Amino acid sequence: MEYHSDRFVDSSLLVYDHNTLVCCVPGNKSGKTFYSHQGLTYGGFILSENTTQLETIIYAVLKHLQAQQFTRLVFNMQLAFYNPFATVINEILLSQNFEITRKLCNMQLHLAAPLKISNKKTAGYRNGLFDDLSLRIEHDFSRFWKEVLVPQLAARHEVKPVHTLEEITLLAAHFPANIKQYNVYREQVLLAGVTFFLHGDIAKSQYAATAPAGRALNAMDFLYIEAMQDLKDAGYAILDYGPVNERDGTINRGVQRFKEELGCKPETVLQFTKTRAL
Repeated sequence: MEYHSDRFVDSSLLVYDHNTLVCCVPGNKSGKTFYSHQGLTYGGFILSENTTQLETIIYAVLKHLQAQQFTRLVFNMQLAFYNPFATVINEILLSQNFEITRKLCNMQLHLAAPLKISNKKTAGYRNGLFDDLSLRIEHDFSRFWKEVLVPQLAARHEVKPVHTLEEITLLAAHFPANIKQYNVYREQVLLAGVTFFLHGDIAKSQYAATAPAGRALNAMDFLYIEAMQDLKDAGYAILDYGPVNERDGTINRGVQRFKEELGCKPETVLQFTKTRAL
């Protein structure tokens, strides 16, 4: 998290059983509020897979945060395929008077099952639209950021990517096996790209954007289908396409439908909040 440490006041926690690290809680603070974590997609309790002290660990963390005089605790939780303890943790937080304050609709695909892609998405293979397209896996992010991602986010949504080109390049330099750029070209023209974050047997789609010339060729359909097969062949079990919610929490039905046509299914990502008076 160091690459954006200037944006947040770190308040991360490490939980030890004697000298053994058993849990970490990435966190930042803003005033009297503790967040886990505003700079991460998911947060909450990251535990050793063989822990047998789940409740003890969570109670210890909550007791520590209370002792630090926080009046508000906010946890953006992980999905079950990231954290096998997710369901139990959610139940413990509810028992401790936390409230569910946000629900995000997250789309994911289980690659171990047969891929069920809609005929609409595969039409380009049948009508020749994909004939001249090629998929390339690259470690240079500059062309995608400069030529496609940044201008398209600005033109279509008036936003910037969370990671600057310098930040994503720095992250990829530290974790070269975990961040890969999938781009689609027609000859040497860059049409579309998706940035994947890879961990264990999970691939998360972090950024996706298409140039105007790519939209005319349905290049994103081609990219996702080819990438899905490549990741499946490489042994990945789950493709996390991320949430389909707008900033106000409403679901973008167009984006949801696009991902459903690729075979994705929804799962809810929860945010828990507890507020108390000192």
